[in-house]
This record gives sequence, C-alpha cells and structure tokens, in this order.
Amino acid sequence: MPDDFPNYLHHSKLLEYLRLYADHFQLQQYIRLGTEVMSLEQQSDDGRQWSVTTKKMKDSTDATTSELFDAVMVCVGINSYTNMPSFNGQNEFEGELIHGVKYR
Repeated sequence: MPDDFPNYLHHSKLLEYLRLYADHFQLQQYIRLGTEVMSLEQQSDDGRQWSVTTKKMKDSTDATTSELFDAVMVCVGINSYTNMPSFNGQNEFEGELIHGVKYR
C-alpha cells in the first residue's frame, strides 16, 4: 500500500491500489474481466487439476472456453450479498441501518 494512501480507503483509492498491485506483479495477463464461470470441475481425486469453463459476458454467442488449472480461487467478495445482523435494541435505534454493500 502506498505510504500516501489513507488508512480507510475511498473505493477509488482501493481500485487504484489494486491496479498498482497488478502492474507491479505483472498480473494483468492473467486477469479476465467480463467473464462468467460456467462450470468448475475437479479433474483428479487429489484435487490437483481443475477444468474451468468460461464464457465472455458480452458475447452474443453461447461459445465457451475450457482450460485446465492447477489451482483455483473462489473470490466472491465480502459485500456481494446483504446479510444484515440483528441485535438487542435494534428496534429502538432511530438512525438508518445500512449494509456495506449499499455504502457509497
């Protein structure tokens, strides 16, 4: 993280940091934006290879691509879906309760 970045990042600074990180480690060649994972299948009992079938999201055809990988990471994001906690006294709170997914 650059020294001049604040402790609590605005989303634009977080995006800038991710871009700087990807550039520094030359990761852009491995990143595929706008791609939907259609299936993920383990190819061996020891879990050492995975077949990943993908489709370009803006492609008007149903063309898919399958590739083999030695490892996969499922990164769905911590704020993708709203999961609001409940707590004692919540009904008496007069302020607005929002989830991080709605924070802008």
